[in-house]
Amino acid sequence: MKSAAILLFALMLTAHDIFAQALSKKPSRNEVGSYNQANLLKIDIGVTKTKVLEVMGGVQKIQTYTSTSFMTKKESVIINNPFNREFKTDSAGNTLEILWYYTNINKADGDITREQQTPIVLEKNAVVGMGWDFYEDYARRKGITIEPR
Repeated sequence: MKSAAILLFALMLTAHDIFAQALSKKPSRNEVGSYNQANLLKIDIGVTKTKVLEVMGGVQKIQTYTSTSFMTKKESVIINNPFNREFKTDSAGNTLEILWYYTNINKADGDITREQQTPIVLEKNAVVGMGWDFYEDYARRKGITIEPR
């Protein structure tokens, strides 16, 4: 009995991990933000850019939808995933790559602003950190000028 309960619990955890990565066929903007938030939690410091892209669902354009009624949805904005990427050079001449992902689901209307995105910072093709607080602190330490939130 005890081993059956453990097996059931293990299957539930595995199923949750598999289904947590799925994005619905007609996702809303909020669903894309939640999808990216969940996937960001699976990224570790030191992983390669290739692994980041794999975990985040690859490079893709996601058509979002808004509900017009209980059963009907209409096309809304297309979200690039990653939303943007940029390169910065620090004071020592090292190049950093920043991948930006749409994650802010609290303000899901109008244009997507930089503040609604989460940065993943890569140096020498490996993740050195992510999130606005890290990015601002890292840029300050490395002598990099960045746009404000």
